[in-house]
Parts: sequence; structure tokens; C-alpha cells
Amino acid sequence: MNKFVLFLIKLLRGVCRPFFPVRVYGDSKFKNKKCLIVGNHISGWDPVIYMMWIKHIPSFVYKSDFDKSLLLHWIFGGLDCIPVHRGEADMTASKKILRHLKEDKAVCLFPEGTRNPAVDCLQQFHTGAALFAIKTKAPVRPFYIWDKTKIFHKNYMIVGDEFTLDGFYDKPVDKQLLEDATAVIRGKVDELRVRLNAILDAKGVKRRKRTKKELKKLAARNDIHSDGDQTPETDPRNGGEQA
Repeated sequence: MNKFVLFLIKLLRGVCRPFFPVRVYGDSKFKNKKCLIVGNHISGWDPVIYMMWIKHIPSFVYKSDFDKSLLLHWIFGGLDCIPVHRGEADMTASKKILRHLKEDKAVCLFPEGTRNPAVDCLQQFHTGAALFAIKTKAPVRPFYIWDKTKIFHKNYMIVGDEFTLDGFYDKPVDKQLLEDATAVIRGKVDELRVRLNAILDAKGVKRRKRTKKELKKLAARNDIHSDGDQTPETDPRNGGEQA
């Protein structure tokens, strides 16, 4: 990573924390080493919230459209982030993710592949995370962000323990194996969702009221799912295969 960019991000996160208060449950100071970090995706702020409140900054997998901004392109490049061209088999991105893990670097990606307007549930996970974890035998660390980020609105995040997919190592990698391994990863993230909800319910914490725009997006999502349609994703989050 670029030392100047890393210094700048660490400086800015100290400045920005008061504007985006987050209570973190679980370990927020784990070691900088080979690890595949996975979590839910409910806002474009998710990577920012993670970087502000977790000590180690991993290389994020992000949508290449953000590279249209020269500033973001410079920041992402300085943090060794990996751009993904959605809608195509981006083997370059897949190779970069595998190389990062083999070089004992941490990589963070969102297996849902797209933001979830429903917030308190998980969408289907793509199989790319399982593929990368199995091929490199990298441990997986799950996290879960409770609500969509809003300025000055307290949010919550829970970080789980590392686990491995060792039960899937050294086996022929086929569609069924990847789906089974993906179910394990999704289950770990969902366990965090249930645990965090229980903690906050006991404290009487309620989610903020949804805005009209958010409700509209949720209604559109529900309409798509009720019609039985699915949007195919062909990118590294799906192991280079169409969902």
C-alpha cells in the first residue's frame, strides 16, 4: 500500500469518526495477515465505516465505475484495492484477489454483490468468496453492519471470529462444492446478524425510520423477487461464473 495514502486515510478516519458513530462488537484489532473478510452490503458507505472503525485496513474489492473519479482512483490504488468490471468475466480481478491472498494480504469483499435495501436480511451470496478461500486456504472473517449509514446517526457493527473452509480443501471444485461452501460463509454472517439483533433488542435500540427513497427501492426489490427474476452477476464475487 502507498504509505502516504494509508497515512491520509488513518488521519481522516480520526476526523470523521464523530460524524459517523459506530459501536463495534467483537474484535476490531485483529492482525494484518492473509484473510478473506466478508460482510453484508447495505450502503456505499460500508467500506468507509469498516475502515474508520477497524484497526487494519484491507484491500477492498470495488466496482470499477468508481475509477471515473480521479480522486477515488488514486485512493483505491494507494490502498491496493481491486476494481471489478461487473457484467463480464473479470479474470484480471480474480487473479489479483488470489495473488493478494497468496501474498498473505487481507482482502475484503461483499458476497451479495450489490447493496441490499431490505437491511435486516441477507441476499443470496455469490460463490467467489468461497472459491478464493478454498483455493488459497485463507481463513475467513465475517462481519455484519446493522443499519444503513447516516451522518450523526449511531450505527452498530459486529465482527466474528475467523473460520476456515478446511472441510472443502483438496476436493474437486465444482458448482455443488462452491454452493455448499458459500452456504457456510453466509450462515456465519447471518449468525452475526441474529446475535447483534439480540444484543440491540435487549438494549431497546430501534432502527431509524426508512426514508421515502429507501422504501421505494425496497418496493422495487420486492417486485423483482416476486416476479422470480434475478440479475445475473458475472464477476469475481461469483468465481468468474454467472450466478
